[in-house]
Amino acid sequence: MTVWDEATPGAPRVVMVYGPLAPGPEVFAAQRPLAELFRLELAGPAAGTPGPDGSRLAQLLGHGAHVVGHCAGATAALHAAAAAPHAVRSLTLIEPCALRATADGLRSAPPWSAPLNPGFSAAALITADWPTLIVNGAPGGPYDARRSCVHPTPPGYGEQLADALGARQLRVEDAGHAPQRDRPGRVNAALRRLWQG
Repeated sequence: MTVWDEATPGAPRVVMVYGPLAPGPEVFAAQRPLAELFRLELAGPAAGTPGPDGSRLAQLLGHGAHVVGHCAGATAALHAAAAAPHAVRSLTLIEPCALRATADGLRSAPPWSAPLNPGFSAAALITADWPTLIVNGAPGGPYDARRSCVHPTPPGYGEQLADALGARQLRVEDAGHAPQRDRPGRVNAALRRLWQG
């Protein structure tokens, strides 16, 4: 785990979850200025595992934290929130490409994620009283075209997930699969408002 903490003692905690494809300090580097107000704890896959473990992350939440997940880390963030709803202050899912909301509930969207745990229930997420934010870039938009990047989150996934969870959605038009890195000003402002709520 990497910790960024330049805030006063007792500042609100934020657990930021990244997937197996890039290290957290790189994925969330543009959020480091937020460590002046919040204690940022970056967590990722345990050694030898394909992705972040939701039950391990639920333990990391302790007595309370804001939770942020990017890409496949969003699936682990959802697992952690469902396993420890009492410890979640807010939930942010950035480019949750591995999740899809359907009429039957939340489903994994291979090949970017392992399936949701068989015992996973979205009920705690849907009835939760914490604020939830979904952040998406714009697939096929100018950012992806300039970078020749394959955008793994299909159009509409963010909207469907926001509807299913009763969440707010932030669409960052000139951003790719990592809007928190591509357009940190917009994303950081939204995170700060959410966490200071």
